[in-house]
Amino acid sequence: MIRSWLLLIVALAVGAAIAWLLRADGGYVLMNYGPWIVETSLLGLFATLLIGLAAVVWSLRLLLAGVRLPGAIKRLLDRRRQERARDTFEEGLLRLLEGNWQRAEIELVRRAADHHASHLNYLGAARAAQRLGAPERRDHYLQLAANASSGHDFAVLLTQAELQLERAEYAPARDTALHLREKDPQHPYAIDLLARAFEGLGDWQALRGLLVETAKTAALTTERRQALLDRTTAELITQAEATAQLDRLKALWDASEPAQRQQPALRLRYARALHRLNADADAAALVGEALRQQWDGELVTLYGHLHGSDGVTRLASIEQWLTQYGERLELLVTAGQACLQNKLWGKARSYLESAARIQPAPATYLALAQLAEQTQNPDEAARYYRLGLERVADPV
Repeated sequence: MIRSWLLLIVALAVGAAIAWLLRADGGYVLMNYGPWIVETSLLGLFATLLIGLAAVVWSLRLLLAGVRLPGAIKRLLDRRRQERARDTFEEGLLRLLEGNWQRAEIELVRRAADHHASHLNYLGAARAAQRLGAPERRDHYLQLAANASSGHDFAVLLTQAELQLERAEYAPARDTALHLREKDPQHPYAIDLLARAFEGLGDWQALRGLLVETAKTAALTTERRQALLDRTTAELITQAEATAQLDRLKALWDASEPAQRQQPALRLRYARALHRLNADADAAALVGEALRQQWDGELVTLYGHLHGSDGVTRLASIEQWLTQYGERLELLVTAGQACLQNKLWGKARSYLESAARIQPAPATYLALAQLAEQTQNPDEAARYYRLGLERVADPV
């Protein structure tokens, strides 16, 4: 518009300049065409040419505007639809963040087809449908998002795996996470989602393989990876024990990380599994190696229940630990039990009575009652049995 006005002003200025130059002699122009004769001044000819040129230009512009009018109207309508779609998307997203799931789903779907990133509308609607307990609608929106993603299907798959895990749909979540890893094997969140799916399914062998495979990546925090690895190892120990697979149990422990083999809870679980699978020699060796490095009362208690080794050697090991760690309750009870097995009645009584003074536990009274029976003191045995039962009934 401004350009047109400038051109008009320039034309008027040029006309005025020409008129001023021709003020003394306007000139004379005669044109003859067939029966037509036109007479005019030179200034009139210039004015006529300018007006005719302007008329042609404006006619062409009007014609061009008429040709472009349908496209302009279409663009205007499209822009208005996109603006409404944007406003509706923002409203739906706000409702989703506010927890108004029903309103969010309606707003996000209402003009999704007009939004330039309609897959975002459908992903938000899928989350809202999940909160409303409508898995069928959720899956429908996820499919629509996949169809409209145009190269953003990774985000769709991530959302799908998340929502499946939220509803404990572990098998579908595993399949989705595996698909994600096909696209990006080192994506941290995809690895985390797959680990959660394996954990939910109880597929400990697969989870262990995943954790070992991704050990050098930053897919999981150190704390989370260690917690998952510890639980996985514990569950696999339990499985090997339940199926009486001693070779599998040993292979699992040998393949575990050094830090795991130093963890008291896992080490105790492995030692107990060895004992239950009649591998007491291996369990005793594990206990001895562990106690050379640090104190572990539960391992000492387990050592007292192991069989198969020489009684004198066992007692010597226990007395060595007594020298190393002092008169701890577990060592005194275990030493007393070892003396009972070796029929060293006096030493057994000394160790067990010392243990009872530290903490009058049922296990200690039981060992003292067995000692009294072995030394033909039934009244004393009955007294210790009674004391043990009282401790069981009232452990405080």
